[in-house]
Amino acid sequence: MSVNKILKDNLINVILGGLVIVGGAWLLISSSIKNNNGADSLINNATNKVDSVKTAPNSDPTIDNVAKKSDKPIVELFVMSHCPYGTQIEKGILPVARALGDKINFQIKFTDYAMHGEKELKEQLNQYCIQKEQPTKFITYLESFLKDGDSESSLEQSGVDKSKLSNCVAKTDKEFKVLENFNKNVGFKGSYPGFELYKDDNKKYGVAGSPTLVINGAQNESGRDSNSLLKSICSAFNNPPKECDSVLSSATPAPGFGTATQAGPASAGGCH
Repeated sequence: MSVNKILKDNLINVILGGLVIVGGAWLLISSSIKNNNGADSLINNATNKVDSVKTAPNSDPTIDNVAKKSDKPIVELFVMSHCPYGTQIEKGILPVARALGDKINFQIKFTDYAMHGEKELKEQLNQYCIQKEQPTKFITYLESFLKDGDSESSLEQSGVDKSKLSNCVAKTDKEFKVLENFNKNVGFKGSYPGFELYKDDNKKYGVAGSPTLVINGAQNESGRDSNSLLKSICSAFNNPPKECDSVLSSATPAPGFGTATQAGPASAGGCH
């Protein structure tokens, strides 16, 4: 995409000569523009800055080496299903989970509160049950869901047994009173409804938001691209398997649903 097009498409409402975001970076603009008027006059001044922030893979992995080693690392990722930063790291870690397979004990878990309403509570019940009772279909389901947030389409694409899923969701919801508590405004964490299926683990690891990555019992601040996550997880092995030599993408997934990537590494940003 040309610099002219990037600027004209993005300089919609820049006020006070200040800031505009292009390609994930803030540019300093010397004029006040509204509705693209005068965008051409900024091209020469901004071209070098735009060129310097073009999206590119993060070639150097952001690794957080794990101190506690094991033969089969335990990898627990705590998210909210609709948190854009939770979906970001999920898109990065699923290729790692596929590459390492049964060499690791991998689980998606959920924070003990949900910030995105009833739809999130229902989706997390779905994901909990798929992972618990139909685990071979879970990653396929999640890969599809992360593209557009369409649960029904993802169930079809992954071949999840809907009857079995429905029974599990009803049983789990009855046990934990997820939707009942939501409708009665019971068990809220501040202004957000509780989701206490992993309450004890949240407390044990000090989970304070989405995402929180835990490897062998300790929080980990790995980059969110697949290459960084692979290296961080593989640092937890006593003897790393050959799968740790896999070549995975170093492009950082963009937050939210979809397949876009963003410039540079990311190990921050979350729903708290």
